[in-house]
Amino acid sequence: WADAGFLIPHEALRFSMNKMLASAEALKDDYEKKESWKVLYFAEWYVEDFASMVHDHHFNEESIYFPWIATKAELPDKVLSKQHEDLVKMLEEIKSICISVKKKKGIKCADEIQKLKEKIPLFIDDMNEHLKEEEEGIPELLRANFTHEEEQVVVGKIIKAEGLGGTRRFLPTLLVVMDKWAKPSFKEIFLASIPPPIQKLLYDYYIPDYNDYVCPKRDAPTLSEKPKIVKVKCCKLPFCCNCVV
Repeated sequence: WADAGFLIPHEALRFSMNKMLASAEALKDDYEKKESWKVLYFAEWYVEDFASMVHDHHFNEESIYFPWIATKAELPDKVLSKQHEDLVKMLEEIKSICISVKKKKGIKCADEIQKLKEKIPLFIDDMNEHLKEEEEGIPELLRANFTHEEEQVVVGKIIKAEGLGGTRRFLPTLLVVMDKWAKPSFKEIFLASIPPPIQKLLYDYYIPDYNDYVCPKRDAPTLSEKPKIVKVKCCKLPFCCNCVV
């Protein structure tokens, strides 16, 4: 359980970063209007989904998870060798580039594309190093000082802090990647732990939108034809949870 607690979010981040790197490498040096959607959609995905997902992850670790561990154990120095602040700074630098791409609608963005090709691999290398350090340094502390039940209480606080917006961004990717590293029985237990109202949002909104909106934008530079970007239409109820987020 101690290892799984880190693999669940970390593998989702690694999967997203691998997809991001593939798209960055596929970007041409520049685009005219006809193919500008390739870099524009990618920039929109980064701003709307990826940057927020990483921000949420770092915030939850710093404000909830690590302080809880520190009540009984001392965090290894190497876990903090690449400070969250440094990673967030790099994340924001890439985000600002993507915002510039959005303002130009993806047209004649040669400078921005060059910077994306330079900065994204560096960010991914540092992020992967950081994730590995956490996975090597913390699970043993958890096993030695806490129970699985205690950890689940803290995980519940993190899920509550993320809210529906964070759940929408993280959960579909998390489930896709879980097929690659976890046993089917583990995924079944995980799915069963999701409250029924969230399950309905997951299957009616989050997964369809992930397949038809998030992934086509993320993978746009690798596509040969412009994808049809669609989201599930609102249920029209005044208390529609999906519309709230």
